Amino acid sequence: MRIALVSQKGGVGKSTLAVSIAWELAARKASVLIVDGDPQGTSRIACEVAAESSQNPPKVVSLGKTMCLPENLRQFDRFDHVIIDTPAKLGDVQRAALMVADIALVPIGQSGAEVWGNTDTIALISQAQTINANLRGALVFVRKLPSTALGKRARSIFEASELPLLDSETTFRIAWQEAITAGMGVAQYAPKDKAATELTRLVDEVIAFGSDLKEVANG
Repeated sequence: MRIALVSQKGGVGKSTLAVSIAWELAARKASVLIVDGDPQGTSRIACEVAAESSQNPPKVVSLGKTMCLPENLRQFDRFDHVIIDTPAKLGDVQRAALMVADIALVPIGQSGAEVWGNTDTIALISQAQTINANLRGALVFVRKLPSTALGKRARSIFEASELPLLDSETTFRIAWQEAITAGMGVAQYAPKDKAATELTRLVDEVIAFGSDLKEVANG
């Protein structure tokens, strides 16, 4: 399965989520490749940090808009899962990622501004689907504050979105920031933290989401 993390908004935690998803899939004995398409190189640097501390991070490559070239697609085919981390700016890299992905995950916060701020992202996914018929998109809450009034009614804000909102969500917990700083997935860095449970539930749902799409395509 190829999963692209996309959003036109910066600072939403795409890289943090991409690295944690990749680590969790690898922990489940899958072969995983991280494609770092962001010029900031957060995912790549995270894996380098982990390797320097004698951890065993997933394999990572840095690719931009060339990720959709045949030689790169052949490389992707050697892995069970490919996690693509994209830059905030909508452009050739995000378009290329959507051309090769099965799932486009859009991390969002809990306010209506997150919908308005991702209007172009959602439109880009729709455009990509006219070429990549296998592509499906979904929204995922990240760094939610469930105890606030806005957090409690956040789901109702997104009911009219063109993309489905996953049931799984992550909340604001320091373990997420500590894990990416250590170059690790949150479930491996802090397995007893509630953030680890959030991550494993999210990965379970994403896998199920992808499996459902395959059944529809094959049916």
